[in-house]
Amino acid sequence: MDKKILEVSQIKLRGIKEVEGMKFHDIEGGFGESKKAMLAKEIAEIHRREVKKVNELINNNRKRFKDNVDIIDLKTGLSKRLVLEMGFTNAQYGNANNIYLLSERGYSKLLKILEDDVAWEQYEKLVDGYFNMRAEFPKMSKELKAIFAIDERTVELDSRITKLENNTTIDYSQQEELRTLGTKKVVAILGGTDAPAYKELNKKVFSSFWRDYKRKLEVNSYKNTLVKDFETGKQAIINWCPSKEVYFMIRGCNAQMRM
Repeated sequence: MDKKILEVSQIKLRGIKEVEGMKFHDIEGGFGESKKAMLAKEIAEIHRREVKKVNELINNNRKRFKDNVDIIDLKTGLSKRLVLEMGFTNAQYGNANNIYLLSERGYSKLLKILEDDVAWEQYEKLVDGYFNMRAEFPKMSKELKAIFAIDERTVELDSRITKLENNTTIDYSQQEELRTLGTKKVVAILGGTDAPAYKELNKKVFSSFWRDYKRKLEVNSYKNTLVKDFETGKQAIINWCPSKEVYFMIRGCNAQMRM
């Protein structure tokens, strides 16, 4: 088996880790047994940088990062299922050219490119509270290792269950609730079913409405809204406003017909 594929296949998700207020996915493997790693996406969030900009910095300095020592591109080697368990949506996965995972060494190289004193302070906290934790495990007794192994598997299972729940789409009754709410919203915007704009523009406005909904919720259909985003979807419908172009078309149509 190719060494790169083997190392990527050994990546394990251990749940969510928190170090001094910084939350991120606890990831092991890929760079060696039990070695900790971090997603470039979460490094960007910790340092309040755009993920896109961080990826650009990495790509512009790609020759500085050694594959499987400093960096791994999960988009080319890891199963989509596991990547989604790391907090990515289907849309983010599909739109991403690269999904980078960095070792401690890769992280330090990225910081040299960022050239940010605050970033170094955060990095030092993570070295002490995250990356160095792997060194403590071999010193434990067999019994204690077994206890921690069980605990880690439990955390991993809980994390997978949570991810499964978060990636489950809404059921039929919830789909109907969104559809009904959306219909009422658009009809009201048009001025009611008896309004001239409803008869002339309803197809155009409905199309614009659902297009905006899909863009905001990052889905290809309202039926594929995630359970965790159901309330967000309802609020998006309630707060929806047509574009200026559509608004003036509705207003003009209703005013013209009344005249």
